[in-house]
Order: sequence, then structure tokens, then C-alpha cells
Amino acid sequence: MKKPIKIAIVSVIIVAVVISALAGIVHLRLSAIEGNEENNQESAEQKLREIGETLTNQNVTHDESEENESTEQREKENSQP
Repeated sequence: MKKPIKIAIVSVIIVAVVISALAGIVHLRLSAIEGNEENNQESAEQKLREIGETLTNQNVTHDESEENESTEQREKENSQP
């Protein structure tokens, strides 16, 4: 085989190995983050409940921040197109 073809093949193999290594690292880190769950067999209902709680907590935080706004800030927001 010609030298450029060998270089291309080796380059593709190296890229594949690097991507696989990065995928493995990301998987291990995500597993460590989620590792607090003992059996990792959450039902769909439990996952949906957690998502709902997260969304609800974000909305509460947003509502509280709007309550703390001054009337000047509200007028500025309402006057912007």
C-alpha cells in the first residue's frame, strides 16, 4: 500500500480510539453523579416526579425573583418591545 493510505488508516483508528475513550470517561462521570441511587432501577413515574419537582423548583425561584423587583424594573421590562 501507499504511504498516504497507511497514514489515513492509522489516523482513523487513532480518532476512533480517542472518541471511545472520551465516551467512556463521560459515561463514568455521569454514572458517578447518578451513583447516589442505590439500585438504579427507577420507574418512569419516579423519573417524571423528579423532573416535575425540578421544574416546579425553578418556577418558584423565578416567581420569587419577580416579587423582589422594584416597580421601576417592572416598568422597564413592560416598555421593552
